[in-house]
Amino acid sequence: MTAAPTVSVVIPVHNGERYLAEAIESVLEQSHPALECIVVDDGSTDSTAAVAGRYGDRVRFAERAHAGVSAARNLGTSLARGELVAFLDHDDSWLADKLERQLALVASAGALLTLCAVQVVDASGRPLRVLRLQWTADLVTGMLLFDGTETVSCSSAGLFDRAGLEAIGGFDESLSTSADWDMLLRCALTEPPAYIDCPLVRYRVHDANMSRRIELMEADMRRAFDKAFADPRLPPAVRDDPRRAYARLYRMLGGSYWDAGRQSQALRALARALIYDPRLARELVLRPPRGHAN
Repeated sequence: MTAAPTVSVVIPVHNGERYLAEAIESVLEQSHPALECIVVDDGSTDSTAAVAGRYGDRVRFAERAHAGVSAARNLGTSLARGELVAFLDHDDSWLADKLERQLALVASAGALLTLCAVQVVDASGRPLRVLRLQWTADLVTGMLLFDGTETVSCSSAGLFDRAGLEAIGGFDESLSTSADWDMLLRCALTEPPAYIDCPLVRYRVHDANMSRRIELMEADMRRAFDKAFADPRLPPAVRDDPRRAYARLYRMLGGSYWDAGRQSQALRALARALIYDPRLARELVLRPPRGHAN
Protein backbone atom coordinates (compact mmCIF):
# COMPACT_ATOMS: atom_id res chain seq x y z
CA MET A 1 0.00 0.00 0.00
CA THR A 2 1.33 3.43 -0.95
CA ALA A 3 1.82 5.71 2.05
CA ALA A 4 -0.29 8.86 2.23
CA PRO A 5 1.60 12.00 1.15
CA THR A 6 3.03 14.14 3.91
CA VAL A 7 1.35 17.45 4.76
CA SER A 8 2.91 20.68 5.97
CA VAL A 9 0.52 23.16 7.57
CA VAL A 10 1.25 26.90 7.31
CA ILE A 11 -0.44 29.37 9.67
CA PRO A 12 0.20 33.01 8.64
CA VAL A 13 -0.42 35.41 11.49
CA HIS A 14 -0.29 39.14 12.15
CA ASN A 15 -1.17 40.25 15.69
CA GLY A 16 -3.13 37.05 16.27
CA GLU A 17 -2.61 36.43 19.98
CA ARG A 18 -6.37 36.10 20.62
CA TYR A 19 -7.10 33.14 18.34
CA LEU A 20 -3.73 31.61 17.40
CA ALA A 21 -3.67 28.91 20.09
CA GLU A 22 -7.01 27.50 18.91
CA ALA A 23 -5.73 27.34 15.33
CA ILE A 24 -2.49 25.59 16.34
CA GLU A 25 -4.26 23.08 18.56
CA SER A 26 -6.71 22.19 15.79
CA VAL A 27 -3.69 21.24 13.66
CA LEU A 28 -1.93 19.30 16.40
CA GLU A 29 -5.13 17.36 17.16
CA GLN A 30 -5.69 16.10 13.60
CA SER A 31 -6.63 12.43 13.32
CA HIS A 32 -4.07 12.20 10.51
CA PRO A 33 -1.05 14.05 11.92
CA ALA A 34 0.60 16.71 9.81
CA LEU A 35 4.32 16.40 9.15
CA GLU A 36 4.81 19.86 10.58
CA CYS A 37 2.95 22.99 11.69
CA ILE A 38 4.69 26.17 10.57
CA VAL A 39 3.62 29.49 12.10
CA VAL A 40 4.78 32.49 10.08
CA ASP A 41 4.67 35.71 12.10
CA ASP A 42 4.13 38.57 9.68
CA GLY A 43 5.57 41.39 11.76
CA SER A 44 3.31 41.10 14.80
CA THR A 45 3.61 43.62 17.62
CA ASP A 46 1.57 41.66 20.19
CA SER A 47 2.36 38.39 21.99
CA THR A 48 1.96 36.17 18.93
CA ALA A 49 5.51 34.81 19.28
CA ALA A 50 4.91 33.89 22.93
CA VAL A 51 1.70 32.04 22.05
CA ALA A 52 3.49 30.00 19.38
CA GLY A 53 6.38 29.40 21.77
CA ARG A 54 4.13 27.52 24.22
CA TYR A 55 4.12 24.55 21.85
CA GLY A 56 7.87 24.04 21.81
CA ASP A 57 9.24 21.91 18.99
CA ARG A 58 5.74 20.84 17.93
CA VAL A 59 5.55 24.14 16.02
CA ARG A 60 8.13 25.59 13.65
CA PHE A 61 8.20 29.36 14.06
CA ALA A 62 9.37 31.85 11.44
CA GLU A 63 9.35 35.63 11.58
CA ARG A 64 9.47 38.27 8.89
CA ALA A 65 8.88 41.99 8.52
CA HIS A 66 5.22 42.80 7.90
CA ALA A 67 4.49 42.25 4.20
CA GLY A 68 0.97 40.81 4.16
CA VAL A 69 -0.68 37.42 4.32
CA SER A 70 0.36 36.34 0.82
CA ALA A 71 4.03 36.91 1.57
CA ALA A 72 3.65 34.99 4.85
CA ARG A 73 2.01 32.05 3.06
CA ASN A 74 4.72 32.01 0.42
CA LEU A 75 7.45 32.02 3.04
CA GLY A 76 5.75 29.11 4.80
CA THR A 77 5.54 27.22 1.51
CA SER A 78 9.26 27.74 0.90
CA LEU A 79 10.02 26.27 4.35
CA ALA A 80 7.61 23.35 4.01
CA ARG A 81 8.96 19.79 3.70
CA GLY A 82 5.64 18.05 3.00
CA GLU A 83 4.48 16.86 -0.42
CA LEU A 84 1.22 18.71 0.24
CA VAL A 85 0.70 22.05 1.97
CA ALA A 86 -2.41 23.31 3.75
CA PHE A 87 -2.98 26.85 4.97
CA LEU A 88 -4.92 27.88 8.05
CA ASP A 89 -5.64 31.51 8.88
CA HIS A 90 -4.75 32.23 12.48
CA ASP A 91 -8.36 33.10 13.44
CA ASP A 92 -9.86 29.93 11.93
CA SER A 93 -9.66 26.29 13.04
CA TRP A 94 -10.14 22.78 11.67
CA LEU A 95 -12.30 19.86 12.66
CA ALA A 96 -10.19 16.92 13.80
CA ASP A 97 -10.68 14.82 10.65
CA LYS A 98 -10.07 17.61 8.12
CA LEU A 99 -6.74 16.34 6.83
CA GLU A 100 -7.75 12.67 7.02
CA ARG A 101 -10.81 13.23 4.84
CA GLN A 102 -9.04 15.44 2.34
CA LEU A 103 -6.15 12.98 2.02
CA ALA A 104 -8.63 10.21 1.26
CA LEU A 105 -9.95 12.34 -1.61
CA VAL A 106 -6.41 13.09 -2.82
CA ALA A 107 -5.73 9.33 -2.92
CA SER A 108 -8.79 8.69 -5.08
CA ALA A 109 -8.90 11.80 -7.25
CA GLY A 110 -5.58 13.60 -7.10
CA ALA A 111 -5.70 17.36 -7.69
CA LEU A 112 -3.67 20.52 -7.49
CA LEU A 113 -6.20 21.78 -4.93
CA THR A 114 -8.62 19.96 -2.64
CA LEU A 115 -11.36 21.98 -0.91
CA CYS A 116 -14.09 21.36 1.66
CA ALA A 117 -17.19 23.16 2.89
CA VAL A 118 -16.79 25.71 5.68
CA GLN A 119 -18.75 26.37 8.88
CA VAL A 120 -18.97 30.12 9.51
CA VAL A 121 -18.85 30.98 13.21
CA ASP A 122 -18.99 34.24 15.15
CA ALA A 123 -16.20 35.65 17.29
CA SER A 124 -17.17 33.31 20.15
CA GLY A 125 -17.32 30.23 17.93
CA ARG A 126 -21.13 29.98 17.62
CA PRO A 127 -22.23 28.52 14.25
CA LEU A 128 -23.86 30.95 11.81
CA ARG A 129 -24.13 29.21 8.41
CA VAL A 130 -22.32 26.83 6.08
CA LEU A 131 -20.43 27.90 2.96
CA ARG A 132 -20.22 25.41 0.11
CA LEU A 133 -18.33 25.44 -3.16
CA GLN A 134 -20.64 27.08 -5.68
CA TRP A 135 -20.44 26.86 -9.46
CA THR A 136 -18.94 23.38 -9.36
CA ALA A 137 -19.88 22.75 -13.02
CA ASP A 138 -17.92 25.78 -14.26
CA LEU A 139 -15.98 27.37 -11.44
CA VAL A 140 -14.06 29.88 -13.56
CA THR A 141 -17.17 31.32 -15.20
CA GLY A 142 -19.00 31.38 -11.89
CA MET A 143 -16.20 33.26 -10.16
CA LEU A 144 -16.16 35.96 -12.84
CA LEU A 145 -19.93 36.31 -13.22
CA PHE A 146 -20.84 35.89 -9.57
CA ASP A 147 -23.94 37.39 -8.05
CA GLY A 148 -22.77 37.70 -4.46
CA THR A 149 -23.29 33.99 -3.85
CA GLU A 150 -21.21 32.92 -0.87
CA THR A 151 -18.63 30.26 -1.63
CA VAL A 152 -15.57 28.75 0.01
CA SER A 153 -12.11 30.29 -0.04
CA CYS A 154 -8.94 28.30 -0.62
CA SER A 155 -7.13 29.74 2.40
CA SER A 156 -8.18 27.69 5.44
CA ALA A 157 -10.08 25.08 3.39
CA GLY A 158 -7.45 24.30 0.77
CA LEU A 159 -5.00 21.41 0.59
CA PHE A 160 -2.48 21.99 -2.21
CA ASP A 161 0.02 19.88 -4.07
CA ARG A 162 3.13 21.79 -3.04
CA ALA A 163 5.01 21.36 -6.32
CA GLY A 164 1.94 22.43 -8.26
CA LEU A 165 1.43 25.45 -6.03
CA GLU A 166 5.02 26.56 -6.56
CA ALA A 167 4.68 25.96 -10.32
CA ILE A 168 1.81 28.46 -10.61
CA GLY A 169 3.74 31.05 -8.63
CA GLY A 170 2.26 30.85 -5.13
CA PHE A 171 0.06 33.59 -3.71
CA ASP A 172 0.20 36.99 -5.43
CA GLU A 173 1.95 39.29 -2.97
CA SER A 174 0.59 42.40 -4.69
CA LEU A 175 -2.94 41.42 -3.57
CA SER A 176 -4.42 41.33 -0.07
CA THR A 177 -8.17 40.72 0.34
CA SER A 178 -8.46 39.17 -3.14
CA ALA A 179 -5.36 36.96 -2.96
CA ASP A 180 -7.47 33.89 -2.09
CA TRP A 181 -9.87 34.61 -4.97
CA ASP A 182 -6.96 35.02 -7.37
CA MET A 183 -5.37 31.77 -6.20
CA LEU A 184 -8.62 29.81 -6.53
CA LEU A 185 -9.13 31.16 -10.04
CA ARG A 186 -5.59 30.28 -11.14
CA CYS A 187 -5.95 26.79 -9.70
CA ALA A 188 -9.29 26.31 -11.46
CA LEU A 189 -7.77 27.46 -14.76
CA THR A 190 -5.08 24.81 -14.30
CA GLU A 191 -7.41 21.95 -13.30
CA PRO A 192 -10.76 21.66 -11.47
CA PRO A 193 -10.36 21.38 -7.69
CA ALA A 194 -11.49 18.29 -5.80
CA TYR A 195 -14.16 19.01 -3.19
CA ILE A 196 -15.69 17.45 -0.07
CA ASP A 197 -19.20 18.79 0.58
CA CYS A 198 -18.81 18.62 4.35
CA PRO A 199 -17.83 21.53 6.64
CA LEU A 200 -14.39 20.68 8.01
CA VAL A 201 -13.25 24.26 8.72
CA ARG A 202 -14.51 26.87 11.17
CA TYR A 203 -14.24 30.30 9.55
CA ARG A 204 -14.48 32.98 12.21
CA VAL A 205 -16.27 36.26 11.42
CA HIS A 206 -15.13 39.18 13.58
CA ASP A 207 -14.50 42.90 13.34
CA ALA A 208 -10.88 42.52 12.18
CA ASN A 209 -11.64 40.35 9.12
CA MET A 210 -9.99 41.84 6.02
CA SER A 211 -13.22 41.39 4.04
CA ARG A 212 -14.84 44.06 6.24
CA ARG A 213 -12.55 46.68 4.63
CA ILE A 214 -14.69 47.25 1.57
CA GLU A 215 -12.63 50.03 -0.07
CA LEU A 216 -9.57 47.80 0.08
CA MET A 217 -11.62 44.89 -1.29
CA GLU A 218 -12.87 47.10 -4.15
CA ALA A 219 -9.38 48.18 -5.22
CA ASP A 220 -7.97 44.69 -4.74
CA MET A 221 -10.73 42.89 -6.64
CA ARG A 222 -10.40 45.38 -9.49
CA ARG A 223 -6.69 44.51 -9.76
CA ALA A 224 -7.50 40.79 -9.57
CA PHE A 225 -10.12 41.10 -12.33
CA ASP A 226 -7.71 43.05 -14.55
CA LYS A 227 -5.16 40.28 -14.01
CA ALA A 228 -7.73 37.56 -14.75
CA PHE A 229 -8.80 39.12 -18.04
CA ALA A 230 -5.18 39.19 -19.18
CA ASP A 231 -5.07 35.37 -18.87
CA PRO A 232 -5.58 33.72 -22.28
CA ARG A 233 -6.98 30.59 -20.62
CA LEU A 234 -10.29 32.26 -19.75
CA PRO A 235 -13.34 30.61 -21.36
CA PRO A 236 -14.35 32.56 -24.50
CA ALA A 237 -17.86 33.18 -23.17
CA VAL A 238 -16.32 35.22 -20.33
CA ARG A 239 -13.23 36.57 -22.07
CA ASP A 240 -15.22 38.02 -24.96
CA ASP A 241 -17.68 39.95 -22.75
CA PRO A 242 -15.59 41.51 -19.96
CA ARG A 243 -18.05 44.35 -19.32
CA ARG A 244 -20.62 41.80 -18.14
CA ALA A 245 -18.16 40.45 -15.58
CA TYR A 246 -17.05 43.88 -14.33
CA ALA A 247 -20.71 44.87 -13.97
CA ARG A 248 -21.32 41.89 -11.69
CA LEU A 249 -18.21 42.73 -9.70
CA TYR A 250 -19.57 46.21 -9.00
CA ARG A 251 -23.00 44.78 -8.23
CA MET A 252 -21.35 42.64 -5.52
CA LEU A 253 -19.42 45.63 -4.20
CA GLY A 254 -22.63 47.67 -4.13
CA GLY A 255 -24.23 44.93 -2.05
CA SER A 256 -21.26 44.92 0.33
CA TYR A 257 -21.47 48.68 0.87
CA TRP A 258 -25.25 48.44 1.31
CA ASP A 259 -24.95 45.64 3.86
CA ALA A 260 -22.53 47.86 5.79
CA GLY A 261 -25.06 50.73 5.84
CA ARG A 262 -23.00 52.86 3.44
CA GLN A 263 -25.71 53.84 0.98
CA SER A 264 -23.84 56.52 -0.97
CA GLN A 265 -20.92 54.20 -1.73
CA ALA A 266 -23.42 51.44 -2.59
CA LEU A 267 -25.21 53.67 -5.09
CA ARG A 268 -21.89 54.73 -6.63
CA ALA A 269 -20.87 51.10 -7.15
CA LEU A 270 -24.27 50.12 -8.54
CA ALA A 271 -24.19 53.07 -10.94
CA ARG A 272 -20.82 51.89 -12.17
CA ALA A 273 -22.24 48.40 -12.63
CA LEU A 274 -24.96 49.82 -14.89
CA ILE A 275 -22.44 51.82 -16.90
CA TYR A 276 -20.58 48.59 -17.59
CA ASP A 277 -23.74 46.67 -18.47
CA PRO A 278 -27.13 48.43 -18.70
CA ARG A 279 -28.74 44.99 -19.04
CA LEU A 280 -28.13 44.60 -15.31
CA ALA A 281 -30.96 47.04 -14.48
CA ARG A 282 -33.66 44.39 -14.69
CA GLU A 283 -31.64 42.00 -12.51
CA LEU A 284 -31.17 44.69 -9.86
CA VAL A 285 -34.93 45.22 -9.69
CA LEU A 286 -35.77 41.53 -9.53
CA ARG A 287 -32.88 40.49 -7.29
CA PRO A 288 -31.28 43.02 -4.92
CA PRO A 289 -27.47 42.78 -4.78
CA ARG A 290 -25.76 40.86 -2.00
CA GLY A 291 -22.40 41.57 -0.46
CA HIS A 292 -19.38 39.34 -0.38
CA ALA A 293 -19.45 37.86 3.13
CA ASN A 294 -16.48 35.55 2.91
